[in-house]
Amino acid sequence: QIARTIARALRLNEDLTEAIALGHDLGHTPYGHAGERALNRLCPGGFTHYRQSLRVVDYLEKDGKGLNLCWEVRNGIITHTKGAWARTLEGCTVRYADHIAFLNHDIEDAVAAGVLNPTALPRDAVQVLGDTKSRRITTMITDLVANSANCKNGKMQFSPEVEEAYGV
Repeated sequence: QIARTIARALRLNEDLTEAIALGHDLGHTPYGHAGERALNRLCPGGFTHYRQSLRVVDYLEKDGKGLNLCWEVRNGIITHTKGAWARTLEGCTVRYADHIAFLNHDIEDAVAAGVLNPTALPRDAVQVLGDTKSRRITTMITDLVANSANCKNGKMQFSPEVEEAYGV
């Protein structure tokens, strides 16, 4: 939903954005990143969920025939986490949306588990991003859209203030 919202605001291809967003985490292991680290130690050549996501759509779906996905979707899936950025703005949108989502879900999960007291969040970051999950998500989406409104030049970005508060 975050990726589609950003794509719509920037007048990008919403269907392409959603296809990348739906496929980008298919390769996650049980137990999240801890499971990924364990498999990375065990598998010859290592293991990453984004490469596994591509294997799922290329080879495992449709009884081993794979999905006939365009290059843009496949590129967005393989580049959504780290390293090289996607070659499309839609792929970059999914990467930003993923960061917005997991930052806020991680905070929410830590608070719910009693591991983090919301008052322990850095005051400067709270002042810039907001003091609730909803405010942080809204701030980050609004800021990204405002600072990427001219993204036809191929670049999306947060403002320096949000980038610093987020710790990008």
